[in-house]
Amino acid sequence: MKLIVMYCLMVAIMVAGGEILASPQREKYIGPGPDEVEIKSVGVKVPLGRILLIRRGSEFGAVKFTEVWTEKSGEDKYGRYESYYQGDKTGDFSKKNVLFREGKLIAPKGIWVGGGHYFSLRGIYDIRCGPIKLAWVYKTFIAFSSTNQKDKDYGIELAPTKWTDISEVNVFDSRLKWYRYDEKRQNILVPIDQLWKDGEERK
Repeated sequence: MKLIVMYCLMVAIMVAGGEILASPQREKYIGPGPDEVEIKSVGVKVPLGRILLIRRGSEFGAVKFTEVWTEKSGEDKYGRYESYYQGDKTGDFSKKNVLFREGKLIAPKGIWVGGGHYFSLRGIYDIRCGPIKLAWVYKTFIAFSSTNQKDKDYGIELAPTKWTDISEVNVFDSRLKWYRYDEKRQNILVPIDQLWKDGEERK
């Protein structure tokens, strides 16, 4: 029974994040560079230290990865992040009611579950932003759903930004482009310095 539960969880994470540990067929894939944003059908990857915005209806959140690293010859993977949640419909992260969190993520080498993948229940695979949980994939990928969410699209939108400090954030900035789950979307790679230009409005 435990193996069935672990396998189901693994499938959910793989669906949400696209990959945990690559199978032989996926090892040829060359992912985005350290200064590139990648928008996929199931989520968004942002460079380390850049803020990714979250929107669910009138709720807003912000996440920034502060550190990623590996241990045991790269078998165990880790990440640290900061998250900010504003649920009062203002999108104002300078207010005192903002929920701030510093979290650690863990993707340890686990047991073999087939298909070229390992999984461990000792891991921490969800980013928490207030009441919102979103699946993480090493290094800095965030899915539109959590690891235990069966529906891949449950109203989450993500917007990559150039910002590095929460004081810079304006969730209503016209340059932002919001993305949500879209199984037909082809991968999009954008260098962070080309994400937007000053004064440019995103269509």
